[in-house]
Amino acid sequence: MIKDLVVYPDKRIGIVSSDVRAFDEELFELLEDMKDTMNEHKVDGLSAIQIAVPASVIIIRKNDGEYLEIINPRIINHSGKITTAETTLYLPNIIKDISRYESFTMVYQDRYGNDKSMFVDGDLSPLIQRKIDYIYGSSFIHKFNPEGRKDIENELAGKGSKGSFESYDNLSRGEYFTSMASKLLFFEFLTLFAPIFNPSIDTLNNFYMYDKIASILSILLVIIYFAYSKYEAMSKISCTGCQIVSFASRSIKYILITIILFVASYYIVNPN
Repeated sequence: MIKDLVVYPDKRIGIVSSDVRAFDEELFELLEDMKDTMNEHKVDGLSAIQIAVPASVIIIRKNDGEYLEIINPRIINHSGKITTAETTLYLPNIIKDISRYESFTMVYQDRYGNDKSMFVDGDLSPLIQRKIDYIYGSSFIHKFNPEGRKDIENELAGKGSKGSFESYDNLSRGEYFTSMASKLLFFEFLTLFAPIFNPSIDTLNNFYMYDKIASILSILLVIIYFAYSKYEAMSKISCTGCQIVSFASRSIKYILITIILFVASYYIVNPN
């Protein structure tokens, strides 16, 4: 099925894509949708986020016309530099000279989850690198300094596309909750060193009371983070589970850290 493209000034392009963990029918359907969209727009490469799906998936049309399906790519080695004129669907009618690796080696997975590796050079090198940029919430616009970005903004505005590169919304509002939890947990960690200084029983009681409150608040903040991030993802991107796994794993990590710190506080700080 042909999907709508994410184009400037749509800021969803800045969402960092999650690794694919389920190699199933949902992934196969995404791959076919990407191919249909590529054919419709007559392009040789597409990242999933370009159709508003934040998954680490890229499809490249090779010189022989065959499709190369790249899932969860990582560049592990590179050499040389090359500058080529690049254009991208996200920035219509913009062509810029961009410097990239001349060649590189990447590891990735195919649609069945099999591990692969590939040495890339020639015309495929800048193309695949450009698509990998999108996986990490970036585009070639990030290779320019603020003045260069402003020039491109003005160029796009002159062509009828008004917007700004000042910020990209990477679901950052949900990060406020984990940021607050991190601060609470950091100070809870510091209280574990209090007994070294032989404080009074009342002081230890106060520290232990803080640790209890901080632990409860941290867990509540993490629950709010997960619920809000899930809601925000569902309302902004075409994805059912690709980001949810990432949110869940991060939430579990915070909860485990909270439990470990509280148990340590119970045995170290608690004066009773």
